[in-house]
Amino acid sequence: MGQYLGEYMSSIEGEERLRLAQNWGATIFTGIACLYGNDRDCTDSANLYPSYGGGFQYVVKPKEKMVVSLEYAQGKSDNYGVYLQFGYGF
Repeated sequence: MGQYLGEYMSSIEGEERLRLAQNWGATIFTGIACLYGNDRDCTDSANLYPSYGGGFQYVVKPKEKMVVSLEYAQGKSDNYGVYLQFGYGF
């Protein structure tokens, strides 16, 4: 707890969504975040946190554009996550 705290944080992420079949799709993404402030800056790689991952989506209700997705994300220092999500964040 409290391992990834900073006075400020900036991040950028790119994502590509691919349609595989009528109700199936895939997503790949990558990004990087930086914690800075209080004598920390983004020129020090210790303050940079890259990530990447991918997953699959299934369109549950095409008319309502309702999707469910299962994604895997890999980060720095063997950090990872598996996410089950309903809908899109953006």
